[in-house]
Amino acid sequence: MGLASPIMLAFLGLFIPVIALYLLKQRRRRVQVPTLLFWDKILRDEQTVTSLTRLKKLLSLLLQLLFILLLTLALARPILSEGLTGARRIVLLLDTSASMLVQEEAGTRFEAAKQHASDVVKGMAQGDTLMLVSVNQEADIIRPFTNSKRDLESALESLRPIHTGTNFESALHLLDHLDPSEQDTHVYIVTDGAFEAVKYEPKESFEFAYLNVGESSHNVGITAFQVRPLPDSPRDFQLHLEVTNGSDQAVTAPLELRINGALTDAYELTIPPHEKITRLIRQYSADGGTVEVFIDHPDSFSIDNRAFALLAPPDPIKVQLVITGNLFLESALLTDRNVELEVVGPSAVKPSEDFDVTIYTSSPPKSTPAGNSIFINQWPGDLGITRTGDLESPLITDWIREHPINRHLGLQNISITSAQQLSLPNDFEVLVHSFESPLIALQEKTDRKVMIVAFDPLATDLPLRVAFPIMVANAVRHLQGSGHADAWMNPQIGKGFSRDELVTFAKGNKPRTAVDKVRGPDGVVQFLNKPESLVQADQVGLYWLAKGEDSVEPLFAVNLESPSETQISGSPTIPIESTSELHEISSGFRLGYEPWFFVALVAALLSISEWFLYHRRLIE
Repeated sequence: MGLASPIMLAFLGLFIPVIALYLLKQRRRRVQVPTLLFWDKILRDEQTVTSLTRLKKLLSLLLQLLFILLLTLALARPILSEGLTGARRIVLLLDTSASMLVQEEAGTRFEAAKQHASDVVKGMAQGDTLMLVSVNQEADIIRPFTNSKRDLESALESLRPIHTGTNFESALHLLDHLDPSEQDTHVYIVTDGAFEAVKYEPKESFEFAYLNVGESSHNVGITAFQVRPLPDSPRDFQLHLEVTNGSDQAVTAPLELRINGALTDAYELTIPPHEKITRLIRQYSADGGTVEVFIDHPDSFSIDNRAFALLAPPDPIKVQLVITGNLFLESALLTDRNVELEVVGPSAVKPSEDFDVTIYTSSPPKSTPAGNSIFINQWPGDLGITRTGDLESPLITDWIREHPINRHLGLQNISITSAQQLSLPNDFEVLVHSFESPLIALQEKTDRKVMIVAFDPLATDLPLRVAFPIMVANAVRHLQGSGHADAWMNPQIGKGFSRDELVTFAKGNKPRTAVDKVRGPDGVVQFLNKPESLVQADQVGLYWLAKGEDSVEPLFAVNLESPSETQISGSPTIPIESTSELHEISSGFRLGYEPWFFVALVAALLSISEWFLYHRRLIE
């Protein structure tokens, strides 16, 4: 056993005055009395109890000395032998994901987890160092290795769970990057275990302790939620919803849909136990706004009972159509209520800078204009496109399905009479192929976008297909650069957004005034007063551009959408899978107080006992 503060042993010097006080004899006063007859009897009685009195005084002295010894040891802070505990390197992995907000009988899981973590810190002995790691969707080192309990307790107190999933894989692999050390590494995992077991092969010197929190398992939550505009009418939108029942019984729960705070629709969902159901709901909003879906089912995890989205208001797209007799294309554009169409002849073409997109079906200009353009079956010579031949009855063999222009399209089995066989410059992206020949291609530059179509749509059955108006709508929106459909996408929760990223959110990603402060779902305002400042989107709900005290404008919405977090039932065993046996902590597993506390406690009890046995009656 060692001592953390051996200088405190100097207090053992108190033995000398205490012993001296016990050895000193009290000097008797001289008193004259008329006779010694009565005093002789008293002196004889006193001699009979002298031995017993001396024994009591000796025991009192020993108790006093033992009290001083224990108190001195407590001040010196004893360290147990290395074989029992030793100086350890401790890694404390604390789960701060959304499921830690599950409400248990005694409070939230996170409150119980913080208590466990605090006990680990209190159990540190002299020579121990501890690294505190917060684990949610990423592993974040809150405090590197330190022996300062005060610093660690302060860091623990400042931690809060965020509304994200759990990624303990990154936390465990963080252990592989620790510097080599002769000390044993003790890893304390404080979590509810509500995630899939992580595959991990630890080093031989690692030992693990699993401090589990949480018992609740009943939960119903939204595990997928997305809103998108319909291609033919952005004012109409489709809502995709997935609800999961994580309990052992079937659940029937009301579902409410609100647009701009007003109840728009209500449904009743019945979900079998441990199953999920999906719903596609179509709604309409002329001016955009906020969408909220709420499952009115009480459970211990309320975060996943709500989901939010923003409806970007439709931005008009100004399109100039240079046309000679293509009524199908004109009709497809006229049916799009978000398009402001102007049809002109080849001799009346207006400057392309006045329009978002100009479509040429005939008489293309000699040089490519500065604006965004679509050229059908003919194009300016300065694009560098070379015609190498003709294709008779070409087949569409492939198309880039994930490209925004091809979104929601089915182009198989389209009949094409003829097309041009082209050789394109390298800066063109081919969107639709006929074997090795491009049929539709796109060139994107910083100042313009150009789309070319190598066939005449009137020489195909494409205008008779549902895909035709969808393709036209997708093309003009992509060339306009609004990214309208993408503006409806919710960003991933837990990300940080810079000032430049924030100004592109909502309202069709149209740039607007600078964002200086953002109000989160919890009402807390985050300020972007530095270029490197980020808004942390780690709470479920709507984020608002704060313009004044009461003036706000919606920016974006984030949702949990995590099937793993919705399954709130935890693991009773350590959530690690390893091909080798995990070394669990069997020695040095200390939670709570150091030995000095108990030594001081025993010293205090001895002092009270000694006073009660030997001195109490002197003051009665």
